[in-house]
Amino acid sequence: MTRKIILLVVLLQCTFVVAQKESANWYFGENAGISFNTGAPVPLVDGKLNTSEGCATISDTSGNLLFYTDGVTVWDRKHNVMPNGEGLLGHSSSTESALIIPKPGSKSRYYIFTIDMPSYFLKEEKPINGVNFSEVDLSLNGGFGDVVENVKNIHLITYDTSDAEENEFKSSEKIAAVTHSNGSSIWVTTNFMNRFYSFLVDNTGVNTSATVSQVQQLVRPILNDDGANVTAIGYLKIAPNGKKIAIAHSSTAAGSPRTGRKKSGKVLLYDFNNTTGEVTNQITLLDNAYPYGVEFSPDSKLLYVTNSIFNETDVFINGELLQFNVESNNIAASKLLINSSQNVAGALQLAIDGRIYRAGYKVFADGFDLSVIKSPNNIGTSCDYSENSINLGGKTAKLGLPPFVQSIFIYNFDYEITCLGEQTHFFITTEEPYDSVEWDFGDGQISTDEDVYHTFAQSGTYTVGLSLSLNGIKRDPILKEIIISEPPNVRPDTYELVQCDSFDSDSNDGRALFNLQQANESLSLDDSDAIQVYYYNSILEAENDTLNINALENVYRNQVIDEIIHAKVYRTNTECYAMTSVQLSTTSPLNVGEHEMVTCTVERNDEVIFDLAAKADEIVNDLGLSTDVEINFYETERDAAIGINALPGSYRAKNSTLYIRAETDNTCYGNGVLNLVLKEFVQLEDQLIQICKEDFPVTINSGIALHEIDNYNYEWSNSETTNEISVTKPGTYEVMVSDLYSSCSDVAIITIEESKVPVINNLIIEDQQVTVVVENTSEHEYLYALDDEFGLYQESNSFIDVTEGIHQVFVKDVLGCEIVSESFNILYFPKFFTPNNDNVNDIWNVHGLDSNLVENGDLILSIYDRYGKLLYSFNPINSLGWNGMFNDTKLISDDYWYFMRLPTGEVSQGHFTLKR
Repeated sequence: MTRKIILLVVLLQCTFVVAQKESANWYFGENAGISFNTGAPVPLVDGKLNTSEGCATISDTSGNLLFYTDGVTVWDRKHNVMPNGEGLLGHSSSTESALIIPKPGSKSRYYIFTIDMPSYFLKEEKPINGVNFSEVDLSLNGGFGDVVENVKNIHLITYDTSDAEENEFKSSEKIAAVTHSNGSSIWVTTNFMNRFYSFLVDNTGVNTSATVSQVQQLVRPILNDDGANVTAIGYLKIAPNGKKIAIAHSSTAAGSPRTGRKKSGKVLLYDFNNTTGEVTNQITLLDNAYPYGVEFSPDSKLLYVTNSIFNETDVFINGELLQFNVESNNIAASKLLINSSQNVAGALQLAIDGRIYRAGYKVFADGFDLSVIKSPNNIGTSCDYSENSINLGGKTAKLGLPPFVQSIFIYNFDYEITCLGEQTHFFITTEEPYDSVEWDFGDGQISTDEDVYHTFAQSGTYTVGLSLSLNGIKRDPILKEIIISEPPNVRPDTYELVQCDSFDSDSNDGRALFNLQQANESLSLDDSDAIQVYYYNSILEAENDTLNINALENVYRNQVIDEIIHAKVYRTNTECYAMTSVQLSTTSPLNVGEHEMVTCTVERNDEVIFDLAAKADEIVNDLGLSTDVEINFYETERDAAIGINALPGSYRAKNSTLYIRAETDNTCYGNGVLNLVLKEFVQLEDQLIQICKEDFPVTINSGIALHEIDNYNYEWSNSETTNEISVTKPGTYEVMVSDLYSSCSDVAIITIEESKVPVINNLIIEDQQVTVVVENTSEHEYLYALDDEFGLYQESNSFIDVTEGIHQVFVKDVLGCEIVSESFNILYFPKFFTPNNDNVNDIWNVHGLDSNLVENGDLILSIYDRYGKLLYSFNPINSLGWNGMFNDTKLISDDYWYFMRLPTGEVSQGHFTLKR
């Protein structure tokens, strides 16, 4: 029972995770694509992808398409968007927007690494997303795959979190991958500023703590006029043998308007340590350029670069394809120009046919073709470059091509069947020529067969090596760590999973909902085993379901009484399983009964906390249940029936019905119902009462309606216990009102304020507007009247258009407790007079003076000319005024000045006009 299915399963837990045909299909550009399944590239015209640059595609070991993406949207093998496949945080204009990594040890799970475009196109309010990863599970969505909900857009730190600039931009647009030296894990590497970040992906997932390498070249984010970060652009590639890493910085500076902005780019080469993920030993290969694509030859000895040449006004001149000999003593000096043309610099990508393909297009033209380096291991023009020779069937290439885990492009082997006691199958996947083979299985055994089956004597980790020879020359071995695992030790008998026959229409039919996962822990005889279990109606169904996509749902209703189902028990992260069985039995449940919890709330439509833990104890005690009976509460009958999503001991809710599940040792014991009753408590409101001093004592109350007074208890801050009390002085009084039938209570605060007698501080008189200034207007409301104490009062303290003369203002509070008043004068000094003896405006004098408020002899009004000469002085009360004469002479038409000081000290001065 433990082995039949295993013979059908391929465990792709190897250095390169899958064979070369993982890269058999490419989708890129504007709905463009090619397939290498038949050898020569064949156009694919069914793609839905439309991207200027970044993209990624993945296929299975037989070259069948699985899915592809532009870093934002994921399409399945039928070119439909995966249900959760939108909203990834890449960008179609990011150089390497996406990279797909198969999860080591899994045949159905993949990681999509995405890189946003770290630029602003007049949208500074949108943050830059940096580097993230999401997981795709091909067992979901009927085998078409979906993005796992809780493993979507997981952020990776590729910047100094304490640096504001790095926090803003977060990354460049570069990412690459290669296999770890252990042959199973994968390094995913990216670059930002002067650091490389290498993340390890193994059979446990993505290690979010990076290996960080600091290098000499510092490239800071620089925005052009359009908001694009020009220093983020360009490809990153690792050599297939995992020893070198090359990076194209299209720009490292802003450039100059006089000499051009596209002449600061570099190509740099480093050593890569595929054991530690470290990057060291910088070499500058190309400087003062505008490079874009980089790629290593299949033998990792040559590096190819695409570079665009621009003039001083940034007009494109031509594109170059360059070659460098990585094994040269002077790598930079080994540069060879392979081709110069009107094709702009685009991506370079190694394919499974051993050729390197180049994207790009002629300026102001569409790219309906790809170019190809047919023999990339050859130095110089013997590499056989052919431009625009790969037709795309009418579809359009842009700048980008899909990257892959680079290690798949050197000679390789895969294996299948890794359970102890089975023959593990090893097979060569390379298409390179060889004439002899040597396998070293890491247990002291070797073989010279091409296709070999080997049985390991013990479980454990083995380093298996493959060495190929051609013309008597033996190549370095490819090493892979493989894990031989034992199936889990499961119980030999049938485990009985017991469930209450409850929460359905017939509690005696022997059929109920079962949570099959409740049986998992009881199936393994070794508590240290980490297991994963799938359930089936028959052994045959279990063995035939290689992807476990047709297993029973974890919540399952048995079809017959005491039904026996079959458990396929895997040791976690292996393909090794054992079979055992589970009997689904039902019992008649104890009727726990219907219960009620009553509480109340002050706020309408509010939720309150119910103490379910205390209620559970109460039910156990009331029913006299054993202390090993556990009571839990659930929001739905289904959850209660299968024992999932139990509610916490403190539960916030409104009026609702909960379902009770009683169990012992995780086995259903009984069921019932709990009604949560939420009464609306009376709403108390704080009160502010202002009264006149003479109105004390005053009676105050809690605010409860008369017809409800007897339903509550009252406790005042002065210890009185009635609904209303009498108070004799101002102050703050609190009353706690409690419900007679529940624990609900609330407090009302009644504030008694004694009305303050208004105090007039000042009267501000400006022309004919009078403003009354009263103390404490911020704390008390006052009303104002002019000249009539019993007339209309207004809320405003200002009066306008007040006529000259004597007036009186009255002020009272809103309660009318006491009225205060103050008199004032409005003086009017005429602006002109016309002393021409027509009895109209012949005399100039002030108007509005109160003769009772001033002593006649103490009040003098003086007239001056423009030079300050005193012309006339008089008492304005007992004199008619000035007639425009000086020493019996009529003065001319002009402006004249007056000055008057009242006995109060108030001064009035100004000027007026004499008109003849």
